[in-house]
Amino acid sequence: MPIKLEVTQTGLRVGFTGLDRAAACRRSLDVPFERVVGSRVMSRADAVASSPLLPCPGSWWPGRLRVGSWGIGERRQLWGVHGGAEAVVVYLSGRPFHRVVVEVDDCRQAHRLIDAALLRSKKCGARQSLRAVLGETGDEGFAVSSRRRR
Repeated sequence: MPIKLEVTQTGLRVGFTGLDRAAACRRSLDVPFERVVGSRVMSRADAVASSPLLPCPGSWWPGRLRVGSWGIGERRQLWGVHGGAEAVVVYLSGRPFHRVVVEVDDCRQAHRLIDAALLRSKKCGARQSLRAVLGETGDEGFAVSSRRRR
């Protein structure tokens, strides 16, 4: 498989090789477990039906190939699917992608590994508030922006 999905100690890594690297315009994507919401196995048809139609940048051949970024903004997805019937779909929070759709040799086994690692990461490590990471904290504990509107 030219597309690899690895479960690491801290998260997931999606790696592209060969022509898929050129089509996806990236070598890999590292996603920490803090951003992973969940995963599931979907049929290719269902995954395509719930996906944006606009590749940016990406390559596709109907029914055979779908590699790269699809959609813009909050609906943006990273795809790495060839001619298989099933794919692993990983739902994410934040940007740049809200969903990663990857075809691997054994989709069901990959899904079980992701779920087990995600559960283990939730038990072992404390999750940090996104507000605490992105913004400064005011007196009431809410995130405040450094710029004010006038």
